[in-house]
Amino acid sequence: MHQIDKRSRLIKAAYKIFSQKGFYNSSIKDIAAEAEITPGLVHYYFKNKEELLFSVQESIQTEYQKQYEGKQMNVDMVLQEIQSRVEEDPDWYRFRYELYSLGLKKEECKDEVKAILQSGKRSLAQPLEDHFIMNKKKSEGLSSILLACFDGLAYQKLIDENFDLDESYRILKKMVEIYICVGGEKE
Repeated sequence: MHQIDKRSRLIKAAYKIFSQKGFYNSSIKDIAAEAEITPGLVHYYFKNKEELLFSVQESIQTEYQKQYEGKQMNVDMVLQEIQSRVEEDPDWYRFRYELYSLGLKKEECKDEVKAILQSGKRSLAQPLEDHFIMNKKKSEGLSSILLACFDGLAYQKLIDENFDLDESYRILKKMVEIYICVGGEKE
């Protein structure tokens, strides 16, 4: 087996284990077992669990960004794709929760988590600036609010299967449209 294959298997295994058990309840041994490799080999690729967690995040983000390359997206498409993640890939939000938790609990990881969040906000703000809101400060403010809404709505749905995610996204879409059409450039 090639090194890239083993590293990729470790990243996939870590994503699953971190999402299901949580960062603090997961061990290198758990991740190695899931990847079907020896625990010592994990340290060949990653110096610690934190580095592995951030590598998982980078891998996931790269995969999500690939799906948008060359596509002309509109507000409906973006919101629908993000909403669909809750049911199609709930581990994405469980994993994000672990990132937030690590950033809040481990001072030495705070800057890395902050950079990840800034990258996420930037990926939302850029299309807003390109198509709807010319003011960078306002597009970044809206992207921060959207990111919080996406995560918050997802966590509510993951905890309460009866939570009406569709209605919440309909309202969120309407709020974004109103802001873009009416209030985004005024003030």
